[in-house]
Amino acid sequence: MHTFAPTLIASVLMGTCALAQAATVAEVFNGEMLGTNQRYFESVAGIPRESFGDQHKFRVQGCHITATVGGGNVYKLRMELTPQCQADLTQFVGDYAPAPGQPLTFGAFEQSSGGGLSYSADCLSGCGNSYDPSVYGLWQGPRAVDFIEVLLETVQVSDQAIAAADTWRDQMIQTKGEDWVMEGGFNCDNQFDPVARQALQNVQVTAVTIGQEVRPNSCQE
Repeated sequence: MHTFAPTLIASVLMGTCALAQAATVAEVFNGEMLGTNQRYFESVAGIPRESFGDQHKFRVQGCHITATVGGGNVYKLRMELTPQCQADLTQFVGDYAPAPGQPLTFGAFEQSSGGGLSYSADCLSGCGNSYDPSVYGLWQGPRAVDFIEVLLETVQVSDQAIAAADTWRDQMIQTKGEDWVMEGGFNCDNQFDPVARQALQNVQVTAVTIGQEVRPNSCQE
């Protein structure tokens, strides 16, 4: 009469365990996950929702995280930032990162890291309407953090991001000409980084990538 009870109890316990084991952003997006085996990473983050080549996309607590895998190990992590999804970069680079709990800006990271971001962009002039280009700030960490790299990104969608990119672009056009900007010459020449640094200091970051080989493939020499 009560033979179903053990099965029912086991099902309830398994469901409870599954809920208890649900990953948090803090468990998935941190420095200890870099270099881990893909199978171990997925045992924590869950099954990827999508995979494109070596990139595997996860949704953790409503936040979008991408793990890039090479040789079976995770070598970089990317997280899209929103008011509900904020990254604690101190878990990767310690005191070189801004204190968690506040929206991440380019200027905040420049200040905490001691500066030195190099700036690039997908496109700044003649971009067309097929996609929304991004602007990037790349930081290459010292030996103290195992030379880890941090790539800050903002999509040129908000008025503030567009205005900052326009300020950077206009200064370069004035000095080097529009053809140079349209051809992406600024991605291979850091002489205008101070202009970008000033223009972008209060712009919020919309995604951050951390690990190795995070530089965007945007230098076309």
